[in-house]
Amino acid sequence: MPDHVYRKDLLIKQFDSLLGLELHEVDTIGFFDRIQAYALQKGVVGSLIEQSVLGYDSDTKQEADLIVIDGDKQVKTELKSTGMLIASSPTEHYVAKEPMSITAVGVYDLADQIFETSHFWEKLEHMLIVYYHYKADHPVEAYEYREFPLVGYEFHEFDDTEVEALQSDWENVKSLVVDIVSNHQGPHDKAWKEAVKEEYIERHGILRRVLNYVDLAPKFPPRFRLKKPIVSSMIAKHFGYELEQLPGRYATVSDIDAKCRELTEKYKGETVGKLAMDFGFSLVSDKGTARKGISEDIVISMFGGTSKKLNQIELFEKFGLIAKTIVVTSTGKRTEDMKLFHVDFDEIIRTDIADEEGNLRPIEFEDSELYSYFADHEFLCVMFKEPSNPYEEALSNTVNSLAGNTFQGFKRLVFSDEFIDGPVRKLWLDLRDKVMNKKLVDVIEKDKNGNPIINKSGDGSSAPNFMKSKENVVFLRGSGKDSSLIHKTETVNGIKMLPQYVWIKGTAVVEELNNTEEI
Repeated sequence: MPDHVYRKDLLIKQFDSLLGLELHEVDTIGFFDRIQAYALQKGVVGSLIEQSVLGYDSDTKQEADLIVIDGDKQVKTELKSTGMLIASSPTEHYVAKEPMSITAVGVYDLADQIFETSHFWEKLEHMLIVYYHYKADHPVEAYEYREFPLVGYEFHEFDDTEVEALQSDWENVKSLVVDIVSNHQGPHDKAWKEAVKEEYIERHGILRRVLNYVDLAPKFPPRFRLKKPIVSSMIAKHFGYELEQLPGRYATVSDIDAKCRELTEKYKGETVGKLAMDFGFSLVSDKGTARKGISEDIVISMFGGTSKKLNQIELFEKFGLIAKTIVVTSTGKRTEDMKLFHVDFDEIIRTDIADEEGNLRPIEFEDSELYSYFADHEFLCVMFKEPSNPYEEALSNTVNSLAGNTFQGFKRLVFSDEFIDGPVRKLWLDLRDKVMNKKLVDVIEKDKNGNPIINKSGDGSSAPNFMKSKENVVFLRGSGKDSSLIHKTETVNGIKMLPQYVWIKGTAVVEELNNTEEI
């Protein structure tokens, strides 16, 4: 029996006494003094808990860390720690800082495993998760973790539908890996392993469309990770956040696809005006203006929900689905660009990152938030079409210009490897070059006659020379009421600017969607 044996009731008492303490207050062995001498970043909190709280040295074995005695049961339990950030919408709440690393994929011996006894499931079946608040708004050195508070813990077990999704993920990874390995014969020497690696790198992107809660760390050899959305869902459940439960059973993304097909069959071709009337929504707001969120209201109601926003629904949170209403013209062209997320410039200029063992190495594109966003998220695109006949045109001339748009169905957009390695990488390289090499310039905006444009506030209109949509289909655009100094709340290299967001050009969205089959 392993040495790491603990009674559950005593663990509960011990961790209860630590809640609210900053990590340096948990440290009884001089842990933070010692780690100043080396580069450990990942695993700081897990190592602290192992050494200072549980009293054993860290190891890299694939077996679960602990044996927890609960009555007459001895439960193999994996110790995990995860950092949390605070999100402000719709109310302040904790969300996952990053994916949760589980275990190595084991490319060369995965064929010999079955799910129920796999290293993957042994690590996930029973977990003791320690939650801490990552209070910094930028990457910090290991020693600075000492100020972060320990805010929660739980003995976590997945429910039956979640286990079904996890098993599906594992089987899909196994199927691909086994197929790759079987394609290469001969002795398992260095050349053989290199050939397997090359084929894996070439093909692993196809998994993104079929995985539910799991992704693979982008390096080789790969590691299983729980995606940030499912970790955020676990956090929400533990801390009691209210996310709406939709009627129906959704174990995997294929169940969501089935529901989308059902809704498409039922409502395709209906106008927004007709659907609004059927679901009891007004086309105008309380202020008498056009209700801009009417399409989102309708989609939520289609799924049987009552929330104000799609991101308040557990189904979309758990699967990492970002719902976007997409309006195309009657000829199939996109009417507007797609706004994605706010750029963290501290993350953009990082020069190194800790690997799974805590050792620093140079940061690469695959380590970036930009890569992670496009590789790890899926967009559930709710397709609407602008009017193409006089009746629909007449509806669009009412108090709400959206009324004549017709519902077309759903597409689940997963960005291709070519898109990520092309325009997304291009933007990341350009951003780093301009910020790190001091090439960022604040450009005065001029009218067609070459005269400086002046805002209503009297300030000259200007914007930094980040990539624009005419240069790259993935680009940056500031977000604010206007470019007056009062709204320029962000400063990079001494240049004041509007908060900067990543956008995708509408035509590029259409092109990706044209290569995506309807659900």
